Amino acid sequence: MNSIETIEGMNLIKGYWDKTYSPSHPFDHSTLGIAFSGWAKPDQALSDSAKIKNRLVGHKYISLGGGDSDGNGSFTQEILHSIITHIKNGKFSDYRGIAFDIEQGEAHLTSHFEHAFAAAKNKNLKVLVTTSHSAPYRIPDAHTMMKTFFTNENIDYLSPQLYTSGTETENDFQTSQGVSWEDYAHIKPAIVPSIVQAHMYHDAKNRFSRHGVNTRGFIQWAN
Repeated sequence: MNSIETIEGMNLIKGYWDKTYSPSHPFDHSTLGIAFSGWAKPDQALSDSAKIKNRLVGHKYISLGGGDSDGNGSFTQEILHSIITHIKNGKFSDYRGIAFDIEQGEAHLTSHFEHAFAAAKNKNLKVLVTTSHSAPYRIPDAHTMMKTFFTNENIDYLSPQLYTSGTETENDFQTSQGVSWEDYAHIKPAIVPSIVQAHMYHDAKNRFSRHGVNTRGFIQWAN
C-alpha cells in the first residue's frame, strides 16, 4: 500500500493550496482547498480568488497574507481592520473558512488578529493560521504572538510550513523566532502542517510525535 492510499484511509485533513496565479491539481480525496493569492488586503484577495473558487475541491477556504518579497502579504492594523469589516459584512460567505498566512507584518498585531478570528467564528467561518516554519519570520513580536495563538479557541487549525522555497524534496523542520516544536504540544488548535508533497506527511507526523505533537492531517503546497 502506498503512502497516499494509507493517508486516504485515515480520518485526516487532506488539504492543498491552490494558487490563483498557477493552476493546481488536487490529489484524490482532497477534503480542503485553499485559494492562495498572496494578498493580505481583502479586496485583492477576494478578487483574485474568485477566479478559482469554483475549482476548489473539498471545503473551500480563502487565504489572506503571504511571505512574498513585495510585501503584498504583509499585515498592518489598517489591513486587519479592513478584514474584520469585510468579515462582518459577509464578504467571505462563499467560503467555508479563512486561512491567515501570517509571515510578515507590524508589531503589536496580536489583539487585532484575535478580533479577526473572533469575527470569523461569529460568521460560522473556520479559521486556519499558517506560519513560516514555527512562527512568522518577519513580525517583531512573533514569539509572543504564537504563545497567544496556541491557546486561542477561535483558531481551528494551525499549519506550520515545513518548507522555505516550496520545492524541497524532504520536510524542513527548522524553527523560527525562538518558538520550538515542543511549544506546539498540547495546544488548542489542531495541527495540520503544510508540506511540499502529500507523501511527506508520514515523516512529518513521526517527527512531530517525537516532540509530543499530534498532527491531524496536512496541506500540500506543490501544484
